[in-house]
Amino acid sequence: MSLADFSLAGKRALVVGGRRNMGKGFALGLAEAGADVAVTDLKMEDGRLSAVAEEIEQMGRRSLAIQSDISSKESVENLVSQVVDSFGGIDILMNVAVMYHRKSLIDLDEEGWDQLTNVNLKGYWLMHQAVAPVMQAQGSGSIINLSSRGGLKAHADKGMGNYAIIKAGVAMMTRQYARYLGPDNVRVNALAPSLVEWEEHPAGDFYRENPDRRPKDRPPPPEPSELEKFEAWSTGPENLPLGRVATFEEMANAAVFLASDASSYVTGTILCVDGGYMA
Repeated sequence: MSLADFSLAGKRALVVGGRRNMGKGFALGLAEAGADVAVTDLKMEDGRLSAVAEEIEQMGRRSLAIQSDISSKESVENLVSQVVDSFGGIDILMNVAVMYHRKSLIDLDEEGWDQLTNVNLKGYWLMHQAVAPVMQAQGSGSIINLSSRGGLKAHADKGMGNYAIIKAGVAMMTRQYARYLGPDNVRVNALAPSLVEWEEHPAGDFYRENPDRRPKDRPPPPEPSELEKFEAWSTGPENLPLGRVATFEEMANAAVFLASDASSYVTGTILCVDGGYMA
């Protein structure tokens, strides 16, 4: 084994949904490992996407902040074209964009279903369609999708059933593209997290009530809003063997592994980074 296999020096990455939370964590993790990283998001007006790109540049890497709507084929093609023109290619694609809808399976209307699938499924498919030819021409590449524990096991929260169905689709998309692109030395894998911190309230109520379980160097979380309380989910950290949510760095570590040559014989895998939830 060589630690050099984990290096992303000279690699060119595109992180979709890199404005905040896990997406931002992935972008910074890939950059720390040596990659130049372009970040994209539907929202750009608040300056957070540009701030991520600036932080990457401060590491000595190249970066781009591009606004895009991945539910639009034209927008996706323009995004990929800009990244290829600036970086000369794309070695790593991370599909992280995500949205939730709290209505149950029987209550969700057609408009809500379309919103969910446009971002969480169609958007990922369009990104594969646009980036795969670039990687095939290069003869190498790593695509990493964000699935979920909900994509592997029925969700206990009735309001998350729609999301779980779609994330199961992402898992199968990952496996199918792994078979299709494998002969071109393009690997396709997915990460399936359980609970992950949020920027707005790192770990929510759990760390507030159990400060001894908080990872080192994590500040106490602020009081959460009602929306943030929902993010503690119905099956909280107390039901995870490790007893806590994942940090952004822990998720990024897994992404660096799948993006690097250290995982050169890994494709079609749904890697559970879930604190033991699926055990």
